[in-house]
Amino acid sequence: MCKQFVNVFLFADDAKLYKHVITDDDYQSLQKGLNAFQVWSDRWLSMLNINKCKIIFDGRDVNHECQYYFSSTDLERVDVIKDPGVVFSSKLSFVSHCKEKISRAYSMLGPD
Repeated sequence: MCKQFVNVFLFADDAKLYKHVITDDDYQSLQKGLNAFQVWSDRWLSMLNINKCKIIFDGRDVNHECQYYFSSTDLERVDVIKDPGVVFSSKLSFVSHCKEKISRAYSMLGPD
């Protein structure tokens, strides 16, 4: 599929494409991976919800100017993304994750 360009993680109906991007070649390789994934999904008639497709830049010294697209649609950039059971932030901090877990615990206690 697109493993020659990027790393792919599949779980149930969820797919993550990721790559350590340092150079322009890495940026282009990630975009080629997205393009290959689009060809694969079209071939297998796998309808993707583009509105759920997001880009998150993790780490320090990251070039935030890169714009990625899927099926000629610009992908939305986010600072925090929720994965099954874990909330990730672009700063690699667990603050958002802890806040989400605390909020969920309070909601289980019921109304005040």
